[in-house]
Amino acid sequence: MLTHPFFTLPIKNSEAKIILTACPGTKEADLDTSLEQLKAAGAQAILTFMTQAELDKNNLSDIGKSIKSKGISWFHLPIVDDEAPEAPFLDAWQTAGPAIHRLIEQGKTIAMHCKGGSGRTGLISAQILLERGEAIEPLMARIKLLRPNAFTHACHRDYLKNLAS
Repeated sequence: MLTHPFFTLPIKNSEAKIILTACPGTKEADLDTSLEQLKAAGAQAILTFMTQAELDKNNLSDIGKSIKSKGISWFHLPIVDDEAPEAPFLDAWQTAGPAIHRLIEQGKTIAMHCKGGSGRTGLISAQILLERGEAIEPLMARIKLLRPNAFTHACHRDYLKNLAS
């Protein structure tokens, strides 16, 4: 059986975890298999950072329906590839952010993905950890151990530094 690659990031002082992954259905395993594997790994919510245009281009227009059909909560938080979050993400984060933090406080596992699972995925996992009180440099180092291509874009590093200040 083909497997969907993912990496687990523990959250300090919590039983919750963040799963960092490439877009389900775009690597070795198909969408259904990928979602089943993420669910088996404990994912109770999936955050999608790809724009709708990217999802359409990758034949994943209905990924949200597929995720929900597995009994997993879905948050679509679009960020343009290789850019810092802008209005579509920031607006959605106003309601999604508190809901995600509640899940973490309950010890739940949150999966998140962009296309490749490093850039935007690393960025927003770092944002969540910053919002939970972790220091920026150590948390970035922890994420880079799992996803070495995280934080390669200056706009991502600048975004995090602005959040941390």
